[in-house]
Amino acid sequence: MISVDGLTVEFGGTTLFQDISFVINEKDRIALMGKNGAGKSTLLKILAGVRQPTRGSISAPKDSVIAYLPQHLMTENSRSVFEETSQAFAHLFEMEECINRMNEELATRTDYESESYYALIEEVASLSEKFYAIDMTHYEEDVEKILLGLGFSRDDFNRPTSDFSGGWRMRIELAKLLLQQPDVLLLDEPTNHLDIDSLIWLENWLRRVEATVIIISHDREFLDRSVNTIWSVEDGTICRYAGNYSQFELARIEKLRAQESARRAYETQAAHLTSFIERFRAKATKARQAQSRIKMLEKLQAVEPVRAKREWRFNFLKPLRLPEHLVDGENLKIGYGDKVVLSGVSFSIRSGERIGILGVNGAGKSTLVKAIVGELTPMSGELRRGQGLEIGYFAQHQLDQLRMDETPLEHLRHLAPDAREQELRDFLGTYRFSGDFAEAKVAPMSGGEKARLALALIAWKKPNLLVLDEPTNHLDMETREALTMALSTYEGAVLLVSHDRHLLRAVTDELWLVHEGRKEVFEGDLDDYAKIVLDHRRVTAAEARAEHQADKAARNEAQPVNNKEARRLAAQERARIAELRKPLKKELEKVEREMNALSEKLKALDTQLADPAFYNGADQGKVAQTLREHGELAPKVEALEMHWLELSEKIEALGTAASA
Repeated sequence: MISVDGLTVEFGGTTLFQDISFVINEKDRIALMGKNGAGKSTLLKILAGVRQPTRGSISAPKDSVIAYLPQHLMTENSRSVFEETSQAFAHLFEMEECINRMNEELATRTDYESESYYALIEEVASLSEKFYAIDMTHYEEDVEKILLGLGFSRDDFNRPTSDFSGGWRMRIELAKLLLQQPDVLLLDEPTNHLDIDSLIWLENWLRRVEATVIIISHDREFLDRSVNTIWSVEDGTICRYAGNYSQFELARIEKLRAQESARRAYETQAAHLTSFIERFRAKATKARQAQSRIKMLEKLQAVEPVRAKREWRFNFLKPLRLPEHLVDGENLKIGYGDKVVLSGVSFSIRSGERIGILGVNGAGKSTLVKAIVGELTPMSGELRRGQGLEIGYFAQHQLDQLRMDETPLEHLRHLAPDAREQELRDFLGTYRFSGDFAEAKVAPMSGGEKARLALALIAWKKPNLLVLDEPTNHLDMETREALTMALSTYEGAVLLVSHDRHLLRAVTDELWLVHEGRKEVFEGDLDDYAKIVLDHRRVTAAEARAEHQADKAARNEAQPVNNKEARRLAAQERARIAELRKPLKKELEKVEREMNALSEKLKALDTQLADPAFYNGADQGKVAQTLREHGELAPKVEALEMHWLELSEKIEALGTAASA
């Protein structure tokens, strides 16, 4: 438990926090929410001990291990990825070396009756007891499991960390923190540089870990699956909300429901969506998009009162033309130089289609996108672009291509030299570049502000195909929501690469999967994809475990021992493993009982919610309560299922070791 009393943080004449107190309990799962500059990262630094408050006290158990992942941290040295990650155990390696040195000293001394000799023996015994109480036998396997889970391949293990980008080096730091098995885990924007596969693995790991976890993230689906408490940093205070991010939104809806501004904002956006639905509901080529807008309208009614407080929206302008055929590819081979990244790629993008692209980092998603937009010429095959095609392309490297010594107004004037200045200012204002900010230099702007400017420049051109490659990396929650709404009302086609699953769910109707040098249509949804990812990671971990067991067996065969001693050691090992399995079996039975009980409750709720008569017969308060109970129960059942699987794997692994 961590206790904070009377915390005050001031700097530069600004007070971030004023005399706040709170308690963080064991196994809490907390997300810190709030506007940029509200003090979220500062609070994490204070809890981690890397920054001191102006006033106030922080107390935690003396032996607590607190692990902290800052937002900006670059690991770059001559060590390999595996060696650097193994530094998580550096303190244990040092402890082992210390024990060896003391044993060597004992072997050379002859003053067996001296007090210093006895003191050294006691020191060796005490340190050895601590060291051997920690199971280090599988540390290499643990390192592999974590690295593979975070998206590294075995081929990466021996490469120096300096070979990798900042995002991948951040993964190495995250791997080191996870291997330390801390009591408190503080994560500042861990999701920014992870692909969907690694995000799925991480949130699954966080659900099972015993530590207290505090996260800053703008990925709402990640938060929905990883936390059970929201701390909203607002005006120098912390407001606590029970539940995940979606439940936090609903709680704030109740809090702000009476606001007149919310009603006006909702009516404006609803009218826009309704207009689109009415225009295109009956048109066959637009039917899917109309259904998508209907879903957005239904969701808008539920959550809009929260967002109306922000009172910010932007739109992608209506395309000047909407040709039916946009881009076609037939049997494309795409790559760089002589290196083929993708082959046999065929596709057809039509007006109004909304496509999301899935695949691990390095699979070739961006390579495919570059070929479609014309930045990369295919090695072979045929790529056809329709007449009247106008592509709006957003990629991370384009932020670096903004002219740092110019202003947003000057950037837009390059695109529209004949437009009136007021027209340009009005447009920039919809992207939050109003007043003096429209004439501020780009260089000192944050990554999120630069991304907003890049989106504004794209929107001005009125494209009929938006190609967005990871557009949310620098965006806060508010801007992500504005982008989601803008894309949902956009009338052109969308091709989207993103690790933000909420954005993918809300915007896309079709999914492509890029893997093993191919592109194919993925027939399932994102939940199906998550199951495939977790199954693949479990198989990979099992292969790593089997490989280590085979290596161990080979080493044992290379060391001859007499049969009697071998039998004694084998019996001793079986007894040790049996003792290890006992608490795991007991825990498995407990989890199974709880899982079955909650599953029955969830099944009953599913039956109730599937009955249309329930919505007509029950009062709305009962319906809302049942939905809330279902929303709270489903992740608990999922977490218990994952815990049950983990325990089963551990018991199975011990059984394999015992029979080896």
